[in-house]
Amino acid sequence: MDKAEITALIVVGVMIVMDYATGLLKALKNHDVSSVKMREGLYHKGAYIVVMALAEVIEHAQHAIDLGFSVPIVVPAAVYITLTETTSIIENLGEINPELQGSRLLTLFRSTKTEEE
Repeated sequence: MDKAEITALIVVGVMIVMDYATGLLKALKNHDVSSVKMREGLYHKGAYIVVMALAEVIEHAQHAIDLGFSVPIVVPAAVYITLTETTSIIENLGEINPELQGSRLLTLFRSTKTEEE
């Protein structure tokens, strides 16, 4: 495993924990803590972890056996998950503190690109 892969795995892990924590804070604030919702959230996070494990296996298998292709997969998978988790964290933060919704602070995390770009 190279440094980029290790960093990608760490970033995904941190983002998963941050999303779960902000989701829990949002539920506590709204007096809406539900074990069913928490389990569903854990299942979703578990699926992301399995995706990253699968990406690791496939990426290393490409070097050991001829799968007919050889492309980096760990970092792109991590980027996708990180962007998904970032969106969820921003949504949670906006619900925890409504003053943050539409604030300059959270706009730092939004893309200014249009679909045409």
